[in-house]
Amino acid sequence: MRAVTGGAAPVPAPGRGRWVWGLSGLVTVALLAVPCVHLITTAGDPGDAESIMANVPSSSARTVIVTQPVTSVTVQSYGSPVQVTTGSVRHIEVTEMSSYGKGASAGSATVTQSVSGSHLFLADPACSPTGYDCAVSFALTVPPGVTVTAMTDGGPLTVSGVAGANLDSGGGLVRATGIQGPLTVRTEGAPLLIDGLVGALNVDTGNAPLIAEGVDATTVTVSTDGGGARIAFAAAPDSVTVSTDGGAAFLTMPGGPYALAADSDGGPESVGIATDPAASRSLTVSTGGAPLRIEPAPGA
Repeated sequence: MRAVTGGAAPVPAPGRGRWVWGLSGLVTVALLAVPCVHLITTAGDPGDAESIMANVPSSSARTVIVTQPVTSVTVQSYGSPVQVTTGSVRHIEVTEMSSYGKGASAGSATVTQSVSGSHLFLADPACSPTGYDCAVSFALTVPPGVTVTAMTDGGPLTVSGVAGANLDSGGGLVRATGIQGPLTVRTEGAPLLIDGLVGALNVDTGNAPLIAEGVDATTVTVSTDGGGARIAFAAAPDSVTVSTDGGAAFLTMPGGPYALAADSDGGPESVGIATDPAASRSLTVSTGGAPLRIEPAPGA
């Protein structure tokens, strides 16, 4: 293992064919270059095999421990997966998986990072749509109490156990599990799956479905633009607004009564919870012609 030091020394500019981790307080755990080559050939022109080999992507993996104290993280990828999971660790562990194909070489996927105060930033700008033919995915294990901002530009995004999250997948599937604080998600047309949340919820799926279980939030705002929404609350919220604009809405609500404004715009509608226009808890649901159903939580 090698500790990268240098204190206040300037971070070198990213260059072709190398990784950049230009901050103090980092320990490189492992670096593994793995040629991802699997080739079956038959008798024929050797040039054919050479042509195929030239187009076979390669990959490498690297794990880094950030020994500086960090309470918030921002991760940016360009179509590659990002995963952030809370674990029994003292310091953040970052595993970078890079791949590079035709027009790029090993190390072209240059990772940029910085720590400012207690905030860690990770990105792969060399693999942006205007960069090299490469990709970098990130898998982070973080201590409890860390908040996360992540953008994947179409890549799948998984976040578990963090203290709060602001996520934009740009069209990639999002899974958020056991979030211990506020959660804001924009998927831009991809499904969103939530299992366990303690904190405010703000969601826009952009014509994709939302399935949320175990939601314990005081305020909830959901827009699906045509996607269906299924939300099961673990505790009675103070204020809920759900708009599906053509998608079915199915809500399971504990407690009550609620000041309810339900509008299916002619679609099938079923309300089985206690309501009262003067109630302090409010629930507004509109479906734009799609089915609307609101049921009491089991045992409520």
